[in-house]
Amino acid sequence: MAALVSNSNGSVRPRLLVVPHVYAENISVREIEFARRLTHRFDVYCLTWKDALHVDYENALRRKWSQFGIALGGLFARQSVRAGTDGITYLTAPVMQALLLQRALGAMRAAEICQAFNRRTLETLSDRLHITHVLIAASTFAFPRREGVRGFFDVVDWIPEGSFSAEYVKFKREELKCVADEARSVFAVSEPLCEKLRDECNVDSISMPNGADLKALRAVPAAETAALRRSLGLEGKFVIGYIGNHGTYTGVDFVVEVFRKLREQIPSAALMIVGPAECWRSILESARDEGVVWTGPIPPSEVKKYFNVLDVGVLAQEKTLGTELAFQLKIVEYSSCRKFVVATPLRTWELLQWPNVFLTELRVDAWVAAIVRAQQSQWKREWDATIEAFDWQALADRMAGVMLNVEIPEAVECAS
Repeated sequence: MAALVSNSNGSVRPRLLVVPHVYAENISVREIEFARRLTHRFDVYCLTWKDALHVDYENALRRKWSQFGIALGGLFARQSVRAGTDGITYLTAPVMQALLLQRALGAMRAAEICQAFNRRTLETLSDRLHITHVLIAASTFAFPRREGVRGFFDVVDWIPEGSFSAEYVKFKREELKCVADEARSVFAVSEPLCEKLRDECNVDSISMPNGADLKALRAVPAAETAALRRSLGLEGKFVIGYIGNHGTYTGVDFVVEVFRKLREQIPSAALMIVGPAECWRSILESARDEGVVWTGPIPPSEVKKYFNVLDVGVLAQEKTLGTELAFQLKIVEYSSCRKFVVATPLRTWELLQWPNVFLTELRVDAWVAAIVRAQQSQWKREWDATIEAFDWQALADRMAGVMLNVEIPEAVECAS
């Protein structure tokens, strides 16, 4: 059994167990970003598992068998502990995924059984590690029923209501309500999502947006940025950048169309698409000779360089229930590098009204005009304070204040 660790004054440090909405090492995961910055206030543990739904094979049969094998392996995983270089202790333990039971029992019954099984896993870990606080973001988990353990719930998204029956949507609302009722506090990723939780689930929540590592983004040496520009063939170009995991809802085809029209006004323009974009491959490959650069996936540790290469960032997500309730991290990252952004007028950004973000309806002529306006604009230093409030550390300090029920003074140090 793990021994309790005391501070120099003899007090025992609180112990936080984090259950992220998904565990992954090749992308930035919200709860893990928070966890890394909570290590100076807690001993932090993070539960890991392979998510069966994050398997992507073109062959459907191969995909299903792989998903089943991963989910079954997770169910019988042995408990293990691994010390991370980021100050987090990573845990492996048995985790049940709904995919194993849905076909036989239906989605609702499968979710109920998963929650009960995974609650027991968290109780075992809490007993073994003397956990004092638990942060859950995965919907298939429930809080350990242990005296002295404080639970906190992080809501990162909302069910796509149009893709499910009214009965299932009702069940998911009730399920969320049940988990929230067991929590000391509920965090939600955006103000619109807070409103949704209050109005439709009667759940009060604290807006806790996504953040960015401002210090890392702003500390990229100019020589590295220049070298990357050369390697990508972007020297002397006005670079429009779209960085992210480009699924079908991201509007890459629209951005390419805008770019083609933009070159009539800015002949030196180039378009850089960074990240996975397999569903847009044919469009991107056909546009390579027109000044479109597609990098494909980039290691998370290297992405900061690409934010510094671009001149204007774009975000062309369609307006859906999911995107309207989300908090688009990439806009914070563009802005951290003091870039202007042209983006769809999504609800979160209509509320925030950042001066460097030009909210523009998805029309080619309007986007061309907005990008030209961005090219002609100058960053104002007083805007930095607005962005710095969204540094991961500043947000983590706010979260720690709620968890520990203390006032934590704001202190953000960012590279200039």
